[in-house]
Amino acid sequence: MLRRLAGFWYVVLATVLVLLGGALFSTNVEAQPEGTNLLVNGDFEWGSASDRAWPFQDAIQEVQVCPGWRAFYVDKAPAYANAPTYWRRPEFRDAKAIEHANRVRSGKRAAKYFSFGGQHEAGYYQQVGGIEPGTALRFSAFMQTWSCMPEAQWNVCPTGDRSNNPSKMHTKIGIDPTGGSNPWSANVVWSPEIDAYDAWTYFQVEAVAQHITVTVFTYSWADWTDERFRIHNDVYLDDATLIALEQAPATAVPEDVEKPDAEPAAAPAPMQAPAATSTPHPDGTIIHVVQQDDTFYAIALLYDVSPERLVQLNGLTDINMLSIGQELLISAPESPAGPATASTPLPPATVAPTATWAEPVMATATPASIPPGAMADSAPTSATIDSPTTTPEAKRASLPWGLVGGIGLLLGFGGGFIVGKMQRG
Repeated sequence: MLRRLAGFWYVVLATVLVLLGGALFSTNVEAQPEGTNLLVNGDFEWGSASDRAWPFQDAIQEVQVCPGWRAFYVDKAPAYANAPTYWRRPEFRDAKAIEHANRVRSGKRAAKYFSFGGQHEAGYYQQVGGIEPGTALRFSAFMQTWSCMPEAQWNVCPTGDRSNNPSKMHTKIGIDPTGGSNPWSANVVWSPEIDAYDAWTYFQVEAVAQHITVTVFTYSWADWTDERFRIHNDVYLDDATLIALEQAPATAVPEDVEKPDAEPAAAPAPMQAPAATSTPHPDGTIIHVVQQDDTFYAIALLYDVSPERLVQLNGLTDINMLSIGQELLISAPESPAGPATASTPLPPATVAPTATWAEPVMATATPASIPPGAMADSAPTSATIDSPTTTPEAKRASLPWGLVGGIGLLLGFGGGFIVGKMQRG
């Protein structure tokens, strides 16, 4: 009897080792995100099997928006619109990965809006309360656009779900540090425009809160510059985050920011300014030579140049891809006729057309965490300079403890069998 009990306890001991190994060591471990996402439903995953559709905004059947967000749009064609006959209020819906996997960056859903056979000017916004004035903030999001000109048939895209002769979409994101809900307010600090055709593209902008409420915006304008008909004018949005930058110093809050649209917003969040490496030319041109650790926003801050102007002067398409030794035009010489201007016109958002939007729902729900791998598509190559847009990707680590547990199980069974045999002998 004692022999059998001894063999039994060897087996029990080995089994316990296997269970402990699996429970304690085999689970993947994720690093904590850089900061807490202050947005409600920034991942647009709201909904379940019983709640398949997002609610209608203002009881409008064509406008379905994820809770926490609001849609804005221009109902009538503004004066600067090309082909104003083809102006549409876009439809706002959700995009489901089960239906179109390439239109969802992560999870099961993304936000989308589109104007079939028409131009539009529209976007989303969300107001976030409980912000301490003086807090440096970073708003980031991924967007993808699809614009297609038909050829053989007026209602068929010859390249499928890929763009064909796309129109300009003017995609960008912004922060109103005073908490206003007007996307055409001078308070809004905008990111540079980046083309996002057929690929998830990372956008980022930074600002310092001037009020206890701030507002984030996404924006697009389907601009038919050649006035030629496009059947698809689609915008997709996913993985939006708003985080506080603890390393950025706080700034004094102006006394006149109680009214959301009182004064223009301050420059983006203060950062460590790069060393002054500008090269003045005899004609007044100023060139900055990019050095190690320089960042786009820090350079703009150093020379007191707006990010949009810096992008225009240099024809930049990706502000995260600066190279050491690269020359950036800071100031162009003035001609007798007046200051020189960039070849690319300023974004039309400085004009205030008649827009339609309603008072937003305050974002008071418990914030969600930043989706793991939110920066996976924007990691710089070895040729780029580290910039504040480089958020550490969530890392996973696991050990083959299941194998170790299996070996322990075999040893336990074998040891029990041998001990039992020896005691019988």
